[in-house]
Amino acid sequence: MSKLSTKLRQKQSIVPQQIIKSRLLELSIEELEKDLENEIQINPVLEEKSIQESKAINEFNDGFTNQASYDLFLANIPEKKDIPDDLIMQIDTSDLDENHKLIAREIIFNLDKNGFLDTELELIADNHDVDINAIDKIRKYVMQLNPKGVSSRDLKEYLIFQLKDINHISTEIIENYFEQFLSQDIKSIKDSLNFNSEEIDQALLLIAEQNFSPIFDVDLGDENIIPDAVVKLKDDGWLILINDKFLSKYQISQDYLDAAINEKSSEQEKKFLKNHISSAQNILDTLNYRSSVLKDVIEQILFVQGDYLSEKSESLNPLKLEDIAINVKKDISSISRVIKNKYIDSPIGLVSLKSLFSSALVKNSGEISSSNELKNNIKNIIENEDKNHPLSDSEIVKKLMTNDFLVARRTVAKYRKILNINSANKRKKQ
Repeated sequence: MSKLSTKLRQKQSIVPQQIIKSRLLELSIEELEKDLENEIQINPVLEEKSIQESKAINEFNDGFTNQASYDLFLANIPEKKDIPDDLIMQIDTSDLDENHKLIAREIIFNLDKNGFLDTELELIADNHDVDINAIDKIRKYVMQLNPKGVSSRDLKEYLIFQLKDINHISTEIIENYFEQFLSQDIKSIKDSLNFNSEEIDQALLLIAEQNFSPIFDVDLGDENIIPDAVVKLKDDGWLILINDKFLSKYQISQDYLDAAINEKSSEQEKKFLKNHISSAQNILDTLNYRSSVLKDVIEQILFVQGDYLSEKSESLNPLKLEDIAINVKKDISSISRVIKNKYIDSPIGLVSLKSLFSSALVKNSGEISSSNELKNNIKNIIENEDKNHPLSDSEIVKKLMTNDFLVARRTVAKYRKILNINSANKRKKQ
């Protein structure tokens, strides 16, 4: 029996091209390498080049890759690991029947880094030929697993999940005035609700104290992060080195290309090869597209946040996904995927691309503020705290409310870290 016939029996299905493109765009460099290793096992047409071939291509394409490679692997910081394996274990030991377990596993497979569902329920329903309401029922079952709320469709649903049995005013704010809450239009919320100002303030404070991600506070261990790019400040501007050296390792097998046009190959074999060659080519094209868009996005980020990354400024400038999308002529969803789980090695250390996006702040009164003003408020609050009883981040949130700021606990933690200020436990006077 031929090698092709054996492969044909073993590998009958391929992943749709749009799913491949979306998935590869959002993967970090480490995840991408693992994904490609798995893809080689699934798609026999995709193969690794010989060491000699890869080396020759690298030397031809990139004169500074070897010089940059040392820097690319220097930066290592702790990061939380993914948790799908633990969720799968909970599903496997549950009382769900096998069909429902299969659907639950697909839901878990489609979680993003924050624990939110990253696909449409309609797609899962179509895949299993099941009514969408049945899919949603299984998703809500997954939400009851640990960590609680995982597989929420978005932040709004996750906040309602946390608040529904705690405070009805908080729940009503999220259910009916979520956009106003996000934009911190507190005046509009207070004008719309039939509760007194103090009750609404307490409800808003309770919302701010909730987790904004199902896995935000879950301790999942540490792992080393490999940066997706290195940025260096030179005399004539920024140098961007994309960590894509490994991409030249992969190619479409010439043996299978030949077999696809061989008259001796059956129609079934030719159809198999055509589909898998197309899939492999789509992967290779997407890898190049990923590197190109990533570089364009980083260039735009450096244009706005260059002073911060070069330590000329202590604060970020306002920057939204929309700004980048317009400048690089891509849609916002593509930009969101490109920056997801990506890190750059910069003059100030390893930095998440997502952390470099910042909006202008709106106070409770509606006044426009800056991140600098918020940071100065946090700094002053901590400087004037009781050193024997330092304030927790939640207590700082309450103090900020008296200064006309409504921010989440994680925002305080973020700016505290930017200011190089320790947590309350470490600040306590010994």
